[in-house]
Amino acid sequence: MIRKLRFKFVLYATCSVAVLLLLILGSINIANFTQTGNDADAVTDQLVLGQGSFPFDPFSPIPPNNETPTGTPAEDPGPHGPGSLENDASIRYFTVAFDAIGNGRMVKKAMRDDTVTDLQAIEWARGLTQGKGWTKTYYRYRAYLVGAETYVSVIDFSRELAPSYRVLWSSIIGSSIGIVATMLLLIPVSKILVRPLEASRKKQQRFISDASHELKTPITIISANNEIIEMEQGASESTKTIAKQVNRLSMMVKNLNSLARIDELEKTEFASFDLAELCTDVITSFNDSITAKGLKFESEIPATLAFKGDYSLMQKMLTIFLDNALKYATDHVRFALYTKGESQKEKRIVIKVRNDAEGIPDGPLDRVFERFYRSDWARGSEIEGSGIGLSIAQEIVSKHSGRIFAKGENGDFVIKAEF
Repeated sequence: MIRKLRFKFVLYATCSVAVLLLLILGSINIANFTQTGNDADAVTDQLVLGQGSFPFDPFSPIPPNNETPTGTPAEDPGPHGPGSLENDASIRYFTVAFDAIGNGRMVKKAMRDDTVTDLQAIEWARGLTQGKGWTKTYYRYRAYLVGAETYVSVIDFSRELAPSYRVLWSSIIGSSIGIVATMLLLIPVSKILVRPLEASRKKQQRFISDASHELKTPITIISANNEIIEMEQGASESTKTIAKQVNRLSMMVKNLNSLARIDELEKTEFASFDLAELCTDVITSFNDSITAKGLKFESEIPATLAFKGDYSLMQKMLTIFLDNALKYATDHVRFALYTKGESQKEKRIVIKVRNDAEGIPDGPLDRVFERFYRSDWARGSEIEGSGIGLSIAQEIVSKHSGRIFAKGENGDFVIKAEF
């Protein structure tokens, strides 16, 4: 249990750090790529203004070919940035025009032929005739109308995107290292944090073990003296009550010993056996009790079912399930052993016991696995119990890395264990 607690602590803490890093670094990278996209759109805005090529002056109409540019920008954009007059020389791009029937022609190309030929550029642009966005990772495109033609401009923004990708990869590598380092750091820290819990658990185990041993002597003496009184004076209501309570205490001590032994098991030796055969044997041992109480008993067990686990612990768990069902049932008990899940990886073995009982509310009833827990109805009834049996069953299921559930369903108490 302590080992599982440490594992959960390390897992949850590491996941928390991972989520925090994802939120922080993810926000930074999203903002970074968004800004880069905006910068690229500012460049394509210039291509739209220049009808497929960069204008001499971003703020005045394009002069005819071979004419000196006229007009002065309202503000000098400088030698860099989306509005720079150097874009025509520094940005690699091409613009393709498509007519109404889809014929394409090259408007402008500022790329080397060994990068993309005219024919390749036209075919590339043919799939980009709407909107704007990224294409082939590093290229930004814009589709727009010029007269009756659809223009597609594609710019190479790899130089500007390179820092963004460096930040992205640095974030991934850095966060991965941080997550691994966090996990490695938390492993020894978790040992320190759970040390008080481990000490408390050991004290509890020792108390249960010592108390159960100490109770054996007075119970034995009381039982012996009660038998002597019955031999000398005959049985009476008082001696019968004493015998009944002694038996109840003896069973409680036995369960406490079982619980202590299971808690102390650090590692259980597992072996393969036929679980279907074990279930049949345990049910057979309850035949007399079933007949004496007049219950309707139904069982659904396959001919054979291989299982790897501790035979004696599984036998005890099945005994607890059936004993609990027969103790509280008034009309019927149903036992089922089956498998669920299609693939071998998802396959699970299920043991399900169902019985009717008084005072069972619908919904989850996981409190029945708490030690010494008994419902108000059970405490008020004449049915004996200590509230330890299902706690032992839960520990056995846990030792086999399984799951156990309890619920009320249409007045029936249903307990299910999955392995």
